[in-house]
Amino acid sequence: MIACKKDQQASPEKVDKNKKSVEIMNAIRPKLYGTWIMKRVDVKAILTARGEIGIQKDTTLTDFANLTVTLVDNYSQPLNDINNDVTGFLSFRAKAYPVGFRMMASPSWLSHSTGPQTVALFDYRFPVGTHIVGADEQYLRYLTVVGDNYTIQVSDDGKTMVWKGLNRAIRQIDFVKQN
Repeated sequence: MIACKKDQQASPEKVDKNKKSVEIMNAIRPKLYGTWIMKRVDVKAILTARGEIGIQKDTTLTDFANLTVTLVDNYSQPLNDINNDVTGFLSFRAKAYPVGFRMMASPSWLSHSTGPQTVALFDYRFPVGTHIVGADEQYLRYLTVVGDNYTIQVSDDGKTMVWKGLNRAIRQIDFVKQN
């Protein structure tokens, strides 16, 4: 029988989550600007995708759309620099739709510096007021490219980005930065 002497109780390392969140947002912010091509979109055949747009089995879409990031703001709300508020346009079938998402550091990255760096809800950002919904806009929502939560991993060199859908039809979106 082997016995070990306990000199001290093991305690997890204390992580300053706010400080680490700020570090993550500062590291990612400059990499986000520019135009990103949705090179590969992996879609699961779930009810909304099957019923509304006719996707009957798992599907991969290539060169699907472009996401242009025009603003990454961490100062719109005082003392809230632990998030990045990202604004831009999603170009799909010759139309550009205002979109955005508010990034928060992912729990796995905060605690272990592994996995996706952030999580966010990607959605339309039309101005307040009346808005007529077009067919392509509705298609993007039914497909759940827009209106879903994603984990987001940006490569160290800032040339690629991977979004993994958390709730609905999109399994993964692979982005490549346009030069």
